[in-house]
Amino acid sequence: MAYGGYSYLDFRYEPDRENDFVVLFWAKSDASIEQTAEAIAAESSVGSWTKLSTMNDFVWKHYRARVFWLHKAGKNAGFIKIAYPIEHFDAKNILQFQASVLGNIFGLKELRELYVCDISFPKKYQKQFSGPKLGLPGMRRLVGTERDGRPHVGTIIKPKVGLTPKEWAHAAYEAYSGGLDLVKDDENLVDQEFCRWKDRLHEVVKAMENAGKETGQNHLYSSNITDRYSRMVERVDYLKACGLQRHVVVMLDTYVMGTSALQEILELTKKYGFATHGHRAGFAAANRGNFGVNFQVYEKLYRLLGIDQMHIGTGVGKMEGSPVTIKRLHDVAELRKLPEKFYLGALHMEFAEHIKPMLGIASGGVDAGKVDALIALHGLNTNLQAGAGVHGHPGGTRKGAMSLRQAVDAVMHGIPAREYAKTHPELAQAIAKWGYSNPLDVENALEHEKKNAKKLAALVLKKGRAAMDSE
Repeated sequence: MAYGGYSYLDFRYEPDRENDFVVLFWAKSDASIEQTAEAIAAESSVGSWTKLSTMNDFVWKHYRARVFWLHKAGKNAGFIKIAYPIEHFDAKNILQFQASVLGNIFGLKELRELYVCDISFPKKYQKQFSGPKLGLPGMRRLVGTERDGRPHVGTIIKPKVGLTPKEWAHAAYEAYSGGLDLVKDDENLVDQEFCRWKDRLHEVVKAMENAGKETGQNHLYSSNITDRYSRMVERVDYLKACGLQRHVVVMLDTYVMGTSALQEILELTKKYGFATHGHRAGFAAANRGNFGVNFQVYEKLYRLLGIDQMHIGTGVGKMEGSPVTIKRLHDVAELRKLPEKFYLGALHMEFAEHIKPMLGIASGGVDAGKVDALIALHGLNTNLQAGAGVHGHPGGTRKGAMSLRQAVDAVMHGIPAREYAKTHPELAQAIAKWGYSNPLDVENALEHEKKNAKKLAALVLKKGRAAMDSE
């Protein structure tokens, strides 16, 4: 069996973790899974639909992709592992890598489903990138939590758009005064006429300084600069001229801005010493369902490129993703060694030692009553970020901020939030309004995963990618 006159099946091949990329695909098509695997390997490496007079032994030996494992899961469907040699890819050019492995193959007309579950990036490739300049340890230094190790707490000012700079800054002041570490723009607020970027920036800096005198904290503002590249450069230059490295975190809508602009702007923020905050707005539009790319692939790219703190979902709030799935995304942000978890479509991978961990941001439907469950899932190395869960509090923004901080303080004291709420009315009001998420539900889900890993993997191998979504 061959595609375009060549066979890409090589079940004796063992990938080299130092030099080979390994990609796990789920595919379903009108052809057999073997034919589909060969087509994907050919079209993403050296081949085409027919035999080539220009093919030679050197190209075939050094640059082709190899299908080294596949598993059928139903008629004409299954999982495929393909190894790609590092020589196939351009140096420091993630776009060329994306165009190869995440590109034209999605247009093959015989495909009914194609999903990139995960990619393991070899260490030799990783060495081309510097990773986060600050990362998790640097964000803790900025906030001042190196010693106590508590989770960071933040809010997104709501409504998303519409407030004037002074209104926005007043809400920020109330949030800071209530004990929050970080206040951020929403993903769709940048420089609209009703709230100009520079005007908002200066108003928030004043609010931050005033609040800091009251709280004794070093507060942060995550300022969204997402725009065409030249405008982003102007804004980062302006932030540098204002000397705001200790107070402003540069926010980037990483997915919609594209890898090229992201890579360039991160080089500039690192040069100037700014921390960066990544938002994944737009990702779900192209990657939910049976065609797309798992977010952990992009998350790995963002960590290699150097995002310092990254939205990864909650596993508890309003956004999609089970606790087990979101736990994996947290691990991708924080851990150096990632174990293979096939039932999640997750491959083994080790980040190079120089690639610092990112701080994972749990955001989306968060309120104080969910903090116990969020910490059970994410641990202490997280940034808990509540928008409406702060501003929708019965007592207003400041009380909402206090409730979130109280819930975190309760965790640090080893006291369940519902118990702590008996002596902290702001927390009690939040739980009364939005309820309480039991951390035992998260712990049981994670324990079930641990105890039943083999059974879960067998289920996914039998039923296909749909079984991954159920976990």
